[in-house]
Amino acid sequence: VLEVGMADLVVRRVTDQDLEELAEIVRNEDSPSSDTLFDVDYEVRFHGKLYEITGNDTLKGFQQMLLPVFKYVYSSGLINKPITPKKYVSHRGLVEILAERDASKFRKGMRQHLDNHFNRIF
Repeated sequence: VLEVGMADLVVRRVTDQDLEELAEIVRNEDSPSSDTLFDVDYEVRFHGKLYEITGNDTLKGFQQMLLPVFKYVYSSGLINKPITPKKYVSHRGLVEILAERDASKFRKGMRQHLDNHFNRIF
């Protein structure tokens, strides 16, 4: 929810250097699919960089508070239920969209990136 909501801030504040760092993070990304469960450490690196780009210390602090929750949800099996996958956008796809610096497209891409996780929860 936060990543979708902070799209305008990320797009407004992203620099070419940030895009290079995000590209480096996703360079060795496995070929994810719509039914791929996330790797916690990898997710923290990618999404943590997005939080950093906002320049908002409150958002960055909130992410730190959520990390134990993410790890619990992942390790507990709560998200292992079968889903009907929707269109999925990978981290690499998000970097490509962010490079266009279009908040509306980035917001939509982020939602499509997270939709399958939302489906596992709801």
